Amino acid sequence: MDRSIAILLVLLAYLLALLWIGWRAGGHTHGASGFYLGGRTLGPWVAALAANASSSSAWSLVGTSGFAFQHGLAALWLIPGCVGGFLLNWLCIAPRVRDRTGGAVTMTELLAGKPGEPGRAAVLVLATVLTLGALLTYVAAQMQAAGAAFLHAFDAPLWLGVLIGAAMTVGYTLLGGYLAASLTDTLQGLMMAAVAVLVPLAAVLHLGGPAALGEAMATVDSAAFRDPFGGRTGMIAAGFAFGLCGIALGYPGQPHAINKYMGMAPGASMAVARTVGIGWAVVLYSGMIVLGWAGRVLVKLPPGGHEEVLYAVADALFHPVLAGVVLAAVLAAIMSTVDSQLLVCGSCVTHDLGLLRPRPLAGDGRMLRAARITVLLIGGGATVAGIVVPKNIFDNVMFAWAALGSAFGPVLIVHLWRGPIRPWWTFAAMAAGGGGAIAGFYSPVLASGFADRVLAWLMALAIAWRGVRR
Repeated sequence: MDRSIAILLVLLAYLLALLWIGWRAGGHTHGASGFYLGGRTLGPWVAALAANASSSSAWSLVGTSGFAFQHGLAALWLIPGCVGGFLLNWLCIAPRVRDRTGGAVTMTELLAGKPGEPGRAAVLVLATVLTLGALLTYVAAQMQAAGAAFLHAFDAPLWLGVLIGAAMTVGYTLLGGYLAASLTDTLQGLMMAAVAVLVPLAAVLHLGGPAALGEAMATVDSAAFRDPFGGRTGMIAAGFAFGLCGIALGYPGQPHAINKYMGMAPGASMAVARTVGIGWAVVLYSGMIVLGWAGRVLVKLPPGGHEEVLYAVADALFHPVLAGVVLAAVLAAIMSTVDSQLLVCGSCVTHDLGLLRPRPLAGDGRMLRAARITVLLIGGGATVAGIVVPKNIFDNVMFAWAALGSAFGPVLIVHLWRGPIRPWWTFAAMAAGGGGAIAGFYSPVLASGFADRVLAWLMALAIAWRGVRR
Protein backbone atom coordinates (compact mmCIF):
# COMPACT_ATOMS: atom_id res chain seq x y z
CA MET A 1 0.00 0.00 0.00
CA ASP A 2 1.26 3.46 -0.89
CA ARG A 3 2.50 5.36 2.18
CA SER A 4 0.30 8.41 1.63
CA ILE A 5 -2.82 6.29 1.08
CA ALA A 6 -2.13 4.24 4.23
CA ILE A 7 -1.68 7.36 6.33
CA LEU A 8 -4.79 8.96 4.82
CA LEU A 9 -6.94 5.91 5.64
CA VAL A 10 -5.76 5.92 9.24
CA LEU A 11 -6.50 9.62 9.59
CA LEU A 12 -9.96 9.29 8.04
CA ALA A 13 -10.84 6.47 10.44
CA TYR A 14 -9.62 8.56 13.34
CA LEU A 15 -11.57 11.62 12.20
CA LEU A 16 -14.79 9.62 11.86
CA ALA A 17 -14.32 8.26 15.39
CA LEU A 18 -13.89 11.79 16.76
CA LEU A 19 -16.93 13.13 14.93
CA TRP A 20 -19.03 10.19 16.16
CA ILE A 21 -17.99 10.88 19.74
CA GLY A 22 -18.77 14.57 19.29
CA TRP A 23 -22.20 13.77 17.86
CA ARG A 24 -23.05 11.39 20.71
CA ALA A 25 -21.82 13.85 23.33
CA GLY A 26 -23.89 16.61 21.73
CA GLY A 27 -27.05 14.72 22.66
CA HIS A 28 -26.10 15.01 26.33
CA THR A 29 -25.13 18.70 26.22
CA HIS A 30 -27.83 21.07 27.44
CA GLY A 31 -27.23 24.75 28.00
CA ALA A 32 -24.06 26.82 28.11
CA SER A 33 -22.92 25.47 31.49
CA GLY A 34 -23.17 21.90 30.18
CA PHE A 35 -21.29 22.96 27.05
CA TYR A 36 -18.44 24.31 29.19
CA LEU A 37 -18.38 21.89 32.18
CA GLY A 38 -20.39 18.83 31.20
CA GLY A 39 -22.54 18.62 34.31
CA ARG A 40 -19.65 17.42 36.52
CA THR A 41 -20.00 13.78 35.43
CA LEU A 42 -16.41 12.72 34.60
CA GLY A 43 -15.17 9.44 36.08
CA PRO A 44 -11.57 8.97 37.28
CA TRP A 45 -10.14 7.45 34.08
CA VAL A 46 -11.75 10.00 31.78
CA ALA A 47 -10.83 12.88 34.07
CA ALA A 48 -7.20 11.73 34.38
CA LEU A 49 -6.59 11.08 30.70
CA ALA A 50 -8.56 14.12 29.55
CA ALA A 51 -6.81 16.47 31.98
CA ASN A 52 -3.38 15.13 31.07
CA ALA A 53 -3.97 15.10 27.34
CA SER A 54 -5.38 18.62 27.36
CA SER A 55 -2.30 19.94 29.19
CA SER A 56 0.13 17.90 27.04
CA SER A 57 -0.07 19.30 23.55
CA ALA A 58 1.93 18.53 20.42
CA TRP A 59 4.76 20.07 22.41
CA SER A 60 4.86 16.93 24.58
CA LEU A 61 5.50 14.70 21.53
CA VAL A 62 7.27 16.72 18.84
CA GLY A 63 8.61 19.47 21.12
CA THR A 64 10.03 17.20 23.84
CA SER A 65 11.54 14.69 21.42
CA GLY A 66 12.94 17.55 19.33
CA PHE A 67 14.44 19.18 22.42
CA ALA A 68 16.13 15.89 23.39
CA PHE A 69 17.38 15.45 19.81
CA GLN A 70 18.90 18.92 19.88
CA HIS A 71 20.13 19.20 23.48
CA GLY A 72 20.91 15.61 24.54
CA LEU A 73 21.25 14.91 28.25
CA ALA A 74 20.10 18.42 29.11
CA ALA A 75 16.58 17.22 28.26
CA LEU A 76 16.60 15.31 31.55
CA TRP A 77 15.61 18.56 33.28
CA LEU A 78 12.24 18.22 31.55
CA ILE A 79 11.43 15.24 33.79
CA PRO A 80 11.21 17.19 37.06
CA GLY A 81 9.69 20.08 35.11
CA CYS A 82 6.90 18.10 33.42
CA VAL A 83 6.33 15.05 35.61
CA GLY A 84 6.79 17.28 38.66
CA GLY A 85 3.97 19.47 37.36
CA PHE A 86 1.62 16.51 37.14
CA LEU A 87 2.60 15.46 40.67
CA LEU A 88 1.80 18.97 41.90
CA ASN A 89 -1.57 19.01 40.18
CA TRP A 90 -2.74 15.51 41.06
CA LEU A 91 -1.49 15.47 44.65
CA CYS A 92 -2.27 19.03 45.70
CA ILE A 93 -4.58 20.80 43.26
CA ALA A 94 -7.07 18.32 41.79
CA PRO A 95 -8.66 17.07 45.05
CA ARG A 96 -9.29 20.57 46.38
CA VAL A 97 -10.52 21.97 43.05
CA ARG A 98 -12.96 19.08 42.63
CA ASP A 99 -14.35 19.53 46.14
CA ARG A 100 -14.52 23.34 46.12
CA THR A 101 -15.88 24.06 42.64
CA GLY A 102 -19.41 24.60 43.91
CA GLY A 103 -21.50 26.31 41.26
CA ALA A 104 -18.52 27.82 39.41
CA VAL A 105 -18.26 27.04 35.70
CA THR A 106 -14.76 28.45 35.07
CA MET A 107 -11.53 28.83 37.00
CA THR A 108 -11.84 32.61 36.76
CA GLU A 109 -15.28 32.53 38.37
CA LEU A 110 -13.83 30.40 41.17
CA LEU A 111 -11.10 32.97 41.87
CA ALA A 112 -12.74 36.32 41.09
CA GLY A 113 -14.50 36.89 44.40
CA LYS A 114 -18.10 37.35 45.53
CA PRO A 115 -20.66 38.95 43.17
CA GLY A 116 -20.74 42.71 43.66
CA GLU A 117 -17.43 42.83 45.52
CA PRO A 118 -15.13 45.77 44.61
CA GLY A 119 -12.51 44.70 42.08
CA ARG A 120 -14.31 41.57 40.90
CA ALA A 121 -15.17 43.07 37.50
CA ALA A 122 -11.53 44.08 36.99
CA VAL A 123 -10.41 40.51 37.76
CA LEU A 124 -12.87 39.08 35.24
CA VAL A 125 -11.71 41.45 32.49
CA LEU A 126 -7.98 40.99 33.16
CA ALA A 127 -8.32 37.21 33.38
CA THR A 128 -10.17 37.18 30.07
CA VAL A 129 -7.53 39.31 28.33
CA LEU A 130 -4.67 37.16 29.67
CA THR A 131 -6.44 33.91 28.81
CA LEU A 132 -7.37 34.93 25.29
CA GLY A 133 -3.92 36.34 24.51
CA ALA A 134 -2.01 33.34 25.85
CA LEU A 135 -4.33 30.64 24.56
CA LEU A 136 -4.56 32.12 21.07
CA THR A 137 -0.76 31.86 20.90
CA TYR A 138 -0.95 28.34 22.32
CA VAL A 139 -3.64 27.23 19.87
CA ALA A 140 -1.78 28.83 16.97
CA ALA A 141 1.29 26.75 17.88
CA GLN A 142 -0.86 23.60 17.84
CA MET A 143 -2.27 24.52 14.44
CA GLN A 144 1.30 24.95 13.19
CA ALA A 145 2.14 21.47 14.48
CA ALA A 146 -0.84 20.11 12.55
CA GLY A 147 0.40 21.86 9.42
CA ALA A 148 3.86 20.38 9.89
CA ALA A 149 2.36 16.90 10.32
CA PHE A 150 0.43 17.15 7.04
CA LEU A 151 3.47 18.64 5.33
CA HIS A 152 5.52 15.62 6.39
CA ALA A 153 2.86 13.06 5.45
CA PHE A 154 1.57 14.44 2.15
CA ASP A 155 3.99 17.21 1.20
CA ALA A 156 0.99 19.55 1.53
CA PRO A 157 1.43 23.30 2.04
CA LEU A 158 1.67 24.32 5.68
CA TRP A 159 -1.44 26.50 5.45
CA LEU A 160 -3.52 23.59 4.13
CA GLY A 161 -2.48 21.37 7.03
CA VAL A 162 -3.34 24.14 9.48
CA LEU A 163 -6.81 24.50 7.94
CA ILE A 164 -7.50 20.74 8.00
CA GLY A 165 -6.37 20.37 11.62
CA ALA A 166 -8.44 23.37 12.65
CA ALA A 167 -11.56 22.13 10.86
CA MET A 168 -11.31 18.70 12.52
CA THR A 169 -10.88 20.08 16.03
CA VAL A 170 -13.40 22.91 15.88
CA GLY A 171 -15.94 20.56 14.27
CA TYR A 172 -16.24 18.00 17.04
CA THR A 173 -15.84 20.64 19.77
CA LEU A 174 -18.83 22.53 18.38
CA LEU A 175 -20.87 19.33 18.29
CA GLY A 176 -20.46 18.21 21.87
CA GLY A 177 -18.63 20.85 23.89
CA TYR A 178 -17.04 19.76 27.18
CA LEU A 179 -18.21 16.14 27.05
CA ALA A 180 -17.01 15.71 23.48
CA ALA A 181 -13.65 17.27 24.38
CA SER A 182 -13.28 15.09 27.47
CA LEU A 183 -14.22 11.81 25.77
CA THR A 184 -12.08 12.46 22.70
CA ASP A 185 -9.23 13.60 24.96
CA THR A 186 -9.40 10.19 26.66
CA LEU A 187 -8.98 8.39 23.34
CA GLN A 188 -6.24 10.80 22.35
CA GLY A 189 -4.41 10.37 25.66
CA LEU A 190 -4.34 6.60 25.14
CA MET A 191 -2.94 7.05 21.63
CA MET A 192 -0.24 9.42 22.88
CA ALA A 193 0.82 6.94 25.59
CA ALA A 194 0.95 4.08 23.07
CA VAL A 195 3.22 6.06 20.75
CA ALA A 196 5.42 7.10 23.70
CA VAL A 197 6.01 3.42 24.43
CA LEU A 198 6.17 1.81 20.99
CA VAL A 199 8.28 4.28 18.99
CA PRO A 200 11.11 4.73 21.56
CA LEU A 201 11.10 0.98 22.27
CA ALA A 202 11.44 0.19 18.57
CA ALA A 203 14.24 2.74 18.21
CA VAL A 204 16.21 1.41 21.19
CA LEU A 205 15.79 -2.21 20.07
CA HIS A 206 16.87 -1.25 16.56
CA LEU A 207 20.08 0.17 18.00
CA GLY A 208 20.68 -3.02 20.01
CA GLY A 209 19.33 -2.12 23.46
CA PRO A 210 19.90 0.52 26.17
CA ALA A 211 23.66 -0.13 26.39
CA ALA A 212 24.02 0.28 22.64
CA LEU A 213 22.04 3.52 22.81
CA GLY A 214 24.47 4.87 25.42
CA GLU A 215 27.45 3.90 23.28
CA ALA A 216 25.89 5.51 20.21
CA MET A 217 25.17 8.74 22.09
CA ALA A 218 28.85 8.88 23.06
CA THR A 219 29.73 9.15 19.35
CA VAL A 220 27.59 12.25 18.69
CA ASP A 221 29.91 15.00 17.47
CA SER A 222 28.91 17.48 20.18
CA ALA A 223 30.29 17.60 23.72
CA ALA A 224 27.28 19.67 24.76
CA PHE A 225 24.99 16.78 23.79
CA ARG A 226 26.51 14.65 26.57
CA ASP A 227 26.50 17.44 29.17
CA PRO A 228 23.46 17.71 31.50
CA PHE A 229 23.75 21.49 31.22
CA GLY A 230 24.26 21.55 27.46
CA GLY A 231 27.72 23.09 27.71
CA ARG A 232 26.54 25.91 29.97
CA THR A 233 28.42 26.85 33.12
CA GLY A 234 27.94 28.91 36.27
CA MET A 235 24.83 31.00 36.70
CA ILE A 236 23.77 30.42 33.11
CA ALA A 237 23.71 26.65 33.74
CA ALA A 238 21.76 27.16 36.96
CA GLY A 239 19.24 29.43 35.22
CA PHE A 240 18.82 26.88 32.43
CA ALA A 241 18.16 24.01 34.87
CA PHE A 242 15.84 26.02 37.12
CA GLY A 243 14.01 27.34 34.06
CA LEU A 244 13.18 23.84 32.82
CA CYS A 245 12.30 22.65 36.32
CA GLY A 246 10.13 25.75 36.62
CA ILE A 247 7.81 24.35 33.96
CA ALA A 248 6.23 22.45 36.88
CA LEU A 249 5.04 25.70 38.45
CA GLY A 250 2.91 26.45 35.40
CA TYR A 251 0.69 23.38 35.66
CA PRO A 252 -1.75 24.75 38.29
CA GLY A 253 -2.34 27.81 36.11
CA GLN A 254 -3.53 26.07 32.95
CA PRO A 255 -7.31 26.66 32.84
CA HIS A 256 -7.89 24.00 30.17
CA ALA A 257 -6.55 21.34 32.57
CA ILE A 258 -8.06 22.76 35.78
CA ASN A 259 -11.56 22.65 34.36
CA LYS A 260 -11.21 18.87 33.97
CA TYR A 261 -10.75 18.64 37.73
CA MET A 262 -13.76 20.92 38.14
CA GLY A 263 -15.78 18.56 35.94
CA MET A 264 -15.04 15.40 37.95
CA ALA A 265 -18.03 13.70 39.50
CA PRO A 266 -18.08 14.31 43.27
CA GLY A 267 -17.87 10.57 43.97
CA ALA A 268 -15.15 9.77 41.42
CA SER A 269 -12.08 8.05 42.92
CA MET A 270 -9.28 10.58 43.20
CA ALA A 271 -6.80 7.77 44.02
CA VAL A 272 -7.51 6.06 40.68
CA ALA A 273 -7.36 9.35 38.75
CA ARG A 274 -4.09 10.29 40.47
CA THR A 275 -2.45 6.93 39.70
CA VAL A 276 -3.52 7.01 36.05
CA GLY A 277 -2.53 10.65 35.61
CA ILE A 278 0.95 10.43 37.13
CA GLY A 279 1.77 7.09 35.51
CA TRP A 280 0.75 8.46 32.11
CA ALA A 281 3.04 11.47 32.53
CA VAL A 282 6.06 9.32 33.43
CA VAL A 283 5.51 7.13 30.37
CA LEU A 284 4.98 10.01 27.96
CA TYR A 285 7.86 12.32 28.82
CA SER A 286 10.49 9.66 29.51
CA GLY A 287 9.55 7.94 26.25
CA MET A 288 9.84 11.12 24.19
CA ILE A 289 13.22 12.01 25.68
CA VAL A 290 14.58 8.54 24.89
CA LEU A 291 13.18 8.85 21.37
CA GLY A 292 15.00 12.15 20.84
CA TRP A 293 18.29 10.62 21.95
CA ALA A 294 17.85 7.55 19.76
CA GLY A 295 16.73 9.67 16.84
CA ARG A 296 19.95 11.71 17.00
CA VAL A 297 21.95 8.61 16.02
CA LEU A 298 19.32 7.00 13.77
CA VAL A 299 18.25 9.79 11.40
CA LYS A 300 19.70 12.90 9.83
CA LEU A 301 17.61 16.05 9.95
CA PRO A 302 18.26 19.45 8.38
CA PRO A 303 19.16 22.42 10.60
CA GLY A 304 16.04 23.56 12.40
CA GLY A 305 14.27 20.27 11.67
CA HIS A 306 14.75 18.73 15.12
CA GLU A 307 11.01 18.75 15.86
CA GLU A 308 10.48 16.26 13.02
CA VAL A 309 12.44 13.47 14.72
CA LEU A 310 9.30 11.55 15.74
CA TYR A 311 8.05 11.42 12.14
CA ALA A 312 11.49 10.54 10.78
CA VAL A 313 12.04 7.63 13.18
CA ALA A 314 8.52 6.29 12.57
CA ASP A 315 9.05 6.42 8.80
CA ALA A 316 12.40 4.66 9.13
CA LEU A 317 11.24 1.82 11.37
CA PHE A 318 7.50 1.25 10.79
CA HIS A 319 5.12 0.10 8.10
CA PRO A 320 3.21 3.03 6.53
CA VAL A 321 0.03 2.08 8.41
CA LEU A 322 1.84 2.30 11.76
CA ALA A 323 3.51 5.52 10.64
CA GLY A 324 0.00 6.80 10.01
CA VAL A 325 -0.96 5.89 13.57
CA VAL A 326 2.02 7.93 14.83
CA LEU A 327 0.90 10.90 12.78
CA ALA A 328 -2.63 10.46 14.11
CA ALA A 329 -1.21 10.45 17.65
CA VAL A 330 0.46 13.81 17.01
CA LEU A 331 -2.83 15.17 15.74
CA ALA A 332 -4.43 13.66 18.84
CA ALA A 333 -2.01 15.61 21.03
CA ILE A 334 -2.86 18.75 19.10
CA MET A 335 -6.61 18.32 19.20
CA SER A 336 -6.77 17.18 22.83
CA THR A 337 -5.27 20.51 23.82
CA VAL A 338 -6.96 22.76 21.28
CA ASP A 339 -10.50 21.56 21.99
CA SER A 340 -10.16 22.32 25.71
CA GLN A 341 -8.47 25.65 25.04
CA LEU A 342 -11.22 26.71 22.64
CA LEU A 343 -13.81 25.93 25.30
CA VAL A 344 -11.88 27.97 27.87
CA CYS A 345 -11.64 30.92 25.49
CA GLY A 346 -15.34 30.67 24.73
CA SER A 347 -16.26 30.48 28.42
CA CYS A 348 -14.18 33.61 29.09
CA VAL A 349 -16.20 35.61 26.59
CA THR A 350 -19.71 34.28 27.08
CA HIS A 351 -19.64 33.24 30.75
CA ASP A 352 -16.96 35.22 32.63
CA LEU A 353 -17.66 38.52 30.91
CA GLY A 354 -21.36 37.71 31.12
CA LEU A 355 -20.99 37.71 34.92
CA LEU A 356 -20.49 41.47 34.69
CA ARG A 357 -24.19 41.84 33.86
CA PRO A 358 -26.62 42.09 36.77
CA ARG A 359 -29.08 39.68 35.10
CA PRO A 360 -28.82 37.14 32.25
CA LEU A 361 -29.77 38.73 28.95
CA ALA A 362 -30.69 35.52 27.15
CA GLY A 363 -32.19 32.10 27.75
CA ASP A 364 -30.14 28.95 28.07
CA GLY A 365 -30.63 27.96 24.44
CA ARG A 366 -29.47 31.34 23.15
CA MET A 367 -26.46 31.24 25.49
CA LEU A 368 -25.54 27.82 24.10
CA ARG A 369 -25.70 29.19 20.56
CA ALA A 370 -23.58 32.17 21.62
CA ALA A 371 -21.06 29.78 23.17
CA ARG A 372 -20.76 27.79 19.95
CA ILE A 373 -20.42 30.95 17.83
CA THR A 374 -17.69 32.22 20.16
CA VAL A 375 -15.75 28.95 19.89
CA LEU A 376 -16.05 29.11 16.10
CA LEU A 377 -14.78 32.71 15.92
CA ILE A 378 -11.87 32.05 18.27
CA GLY A 379 -10.95 28.91 16.35
CA GLY A 380 -10.91 30.95 13.15
CA GLY A 381 -8.68 33.61 14.69
CA ALA A 382 -6.24 31.02 16.00
CA THR A 383 -6.14 29.36 12.57
CA VAL A 384 -5.14 32.62 10.91
CA ALA A 385 -2.49 33.15 13.59
CA GLY A 386 -1.20 29.63 13.01
CA ILE A 387 -0.56 30.51 9.38
CA VAL A 388 1.09 33.90 9.87
CA VAL A 389 2.93 33.59 13.22
CA PRO A 390 6.57 32.38 12.92
CA LYS A 391 6.75 28.62 13.51
CA ASN A 392 8.54 27.45 16.66
CA ILE A 393 6.31 25.08 18.59
CA PHE A 394 8.53 24.77 21.67
CA ASP A 395 9.02 28.51 22.19
CA ASN A 396 5.43 29.53 21.41
CA VAL A 397 4.03 26.98 23.84
CA MET A 398 6.53 27.97 26.53
CA PHE A 399 5.48 31.62 26.18
CA ALA A 400 1.79 30.83 26.65
CA TRP A 401 2.55 28.29 29.38
CA ALA A 402 4.58 30.77 31.43
CA ALA A 403 2.03 33.57 31.05
CA LEU A 404 -0.90 31.39 32.15
CA GLY A 405 1.06 29.58 34.85
CA SER A 406 2.36 32.76 36.49
CA ALA A 407 -0.92 34.65 36.18
CA PHE A 408 -3.28 32.00 37.56
CA GLY A 409 -1.26 29.28 39.31
CA PRO A 410 -0.17 31.23 42.43
CA VAL A 411 -3.64 32.71 42.89
CA LEU A 412 -5.26 29.27 42.66
CA ILE A 413 -2.79 27.70 45.09
CA VAL A 414 -3.28 30.43 47.69
CA HIS A 415 -7.06 30.32 47.22
CA LEU A 416 -7.14 26.56 47.80
CA TRP A 417 -4.68 26.40 50.69
CA ARG A 418 -5.17 29.68 52.59
CA GLY A 419 -8.62 30.83 51.57
CA PRO A 420 -10.27 33.39 49.24
CA ILE A 421 -8.23 36.42 48.19
CA ARG A 422 -9.61 39.96 48.07
CA PRO A 423 -10.37 40.80 44.40
CA TRP A 424 -8.00 43.77 44.04
CA TRP A 425 -5.16 41.62 45.37
CA THR A 426 -6.15 38.89 42.93
CA PHE A 427 -6.00 41.47 40.16
CA ALA A 428 -2.54 42.64 41.29
CA ALA A 429 -1.21 39.07 41.52
CA MET A 430 -2.51 38.16 38.05
CA ALA A 431 -1.11 41.34 36.54
CA ALA A 432 2.29 40.86 38.19
CA GLY A 433 2.51 37.19 37.29
CA GLY A 434 1.25 37.41 33.73
CA GLY A 435 3.02 40.70 32.98
CA GLY A 436 6.26 39.52 34.58
CA ALA A 437 6.20 36.29 32.57
CA ILE A 438 5.68 38.16 29.30
CA ALA A 439 8.45 40.66 30.13
CA GLY A 440 10.81 37.87 31.17
CA PHE A 441 10.15 35.92 28.00
CA TYR A 442 10.83 38.83 25.64
CA SER A 443 13.65 40.50 27.56
CA PRO A 444 17.06 39.77 25.96
CA VAL A 445 18.60 40.03 29.44
CA LEU A 446 16.14 37.86 31.37
CA ALA A 447 15.07 35.35 28.72
CA SER A 448 16.35 32.08 30.18
CA GLY A 449 13.14 30.42 31.33
CA PHE A 450 13.95 31.31 34.94
CA ALA A 451 12.54 34.83 34.96
CA ASP A 452 9.24 34.04 33.21
CA ARG A 453 8.56 30.63 34.79
CA VAL A 454 9.98 31.10 38.30
CA LEU A 455 10.55 34.74 39.29
CA ALA A 456 7.24 36.01 37.92
CA TRP A 457 5.46 33.08 39.57
CA LEU A 458 7.05 33.79 42.97
CA MET A 459 6.18 37.48 42.69
CA ALA A 460 2.52 36.65 42.02
CA LEU A 461 2.52 34.15 44.90
CA ALA A 462 3.79 36.78 47.36
CA ILE A 463 1.07 39.25 46.31
CA ALA A 464 -1.70 36.65 46.45
CA TRP A 465 -0.52 35.47 49.87
CA ARG A 466 -0.68 39.02 51.20
CA GLY A 467 -4.21 39.50 49.87
CA VAL A 468 -5.94 36.62 51.68
CA ARG A 469 -9.08 37.69 53.52
CA ARG A 470 -8.51 37.96 57.27
